[in-house]
Amino acid sequence: MKSVKFLDLLFLVVAFFFAVPADPATILVLQFHNNSQYPDLDWVGESIAETLMNEFGAANEIVLDRVARAEGMQRLAVRSGALFTKATLIKLGQSLDTDYLCYGTYDAKLPPGDSQLKNSSIQISARFIDLRKMHDSPELSEAGKLIDLSRLEEHLAWGSLTYLEPRAKLPLQQFIVPQKLTRIDAEESYIRGLLSSNKDQQQKWLAQALVLDRQFTAPAFELGQLALERKDYAQALKWFQRIPANDPRYTEARFKMGLSSYAAGEYAVAADYFREVAKTAPLNEVYNNLAAAENRLHLPSAVDDFRRALDGDQNDTAYLFNLGLALLENKSFEEASKRLRELVNRDPDDDEARALFNRAERHGTASADKAPMPPERLKDNFDVTAFRQLKAMLQPKALQ
Repeated sequence: MKSVKFLDLLFLVVAFFFAVPADPATILVLQFHNNSQYPDLDWVGESIAETLMNEFGAANEIVLDRVARAEGMQRLAVRSGALFTKATLIKLGQSLDTDYLCYGTYDAKLPPGDSQLKNSSIQISARFIDLRKMHDSPELSEAGKLIDLSRLEEHLAWGSLTYLEPRAKLPLQQFIVPQKLTRIDAEESYIRGLLSSNKDQQQKWLAQALVLDRQFTAPAFELGQLALERKDYAQALKWFQRIPANDPRYTEARFKMGLSSYAAGEYAVAADYFREVAKTAPLNEVYNNLAAAENRLHLPSAVDDFRRALDGDQNDTAYLFNLGLALLENKSFEEASKRLRELVNRDPDDDEARALFNRAERHGTASADKAPMPPERLKDNFDVTAFRQLKAMLQPKALQ
């Protein structure tokens, strides 16, 4: 998804580099299809996809997230986990502007006389379609005991990355270290939590996953997301703090910690988190939120950081509003008036922007201008795809 927003963002950081590498490939990973007779194992298909997405992202590949995947499927009116024709697969990949599409199936069989699914054996098959060359990959397969699902998924990720980066020398051992291998009951609870549409059920499944496997960090991240949505900022910070620096979710977790701290009124702490994130992910939303925290602290750097956000996306009215607000607070009335006039012309129904524009025009001299300023407009969504694009383009791949 090579958006205009991302290209604008790239212009901001190119000054730090002598040259920009060619546009890297993007990968869409679909939920694997359950070919077994056991619908209770449907969750396994999402588990395989989740592991592949995490490992591809950790290797600096660009991987579309579950939200982007769901949007693409909704666009084509297809159901996740279904067995698609090749024509549908190609259409789905092209609709999301991906270069590679990963899909697959799995089958499970119980030993004779056994009724416990955990004792079944599993066969996983994966394929890639190179949508640039319209070329199919060889089949990648893994087989073993269902209880060893995590190890099989990591082995499949290793094989998949070997296919994607054939010149890379991939040490298998880095994929199957003990801290990466998750208990199957914890993995099942986590995936059921991800797939649940009920927030209370999500909370229960994710909490159960952590009880079953304390070193499993993915549920902690999702629990942090739920706490942030509930505006339980202290709890959100506790969950996000459990994400280690070597976790692919670390940067996004720090961004969410910035949001939590800002909402709790800890502006200096929030600014520190956003500054940390900006070092590796200089995204528009990061600079916007950093500037919002700086503005609350009355730091002059707020104006410059709001400018960076707006330079990255001239069409975002939140960035325009925030820059106008900061300029007005710094008594830069003429430029504030110019920016806010532009915003009011774009959105005549933005009453807050109109009020600020009137204050700028009056140079803050009227008695009405003693009223408190409106709050800054934060961005609560960290664009994971843009981050992965930026990381892949501006850093050498971890595998090379």
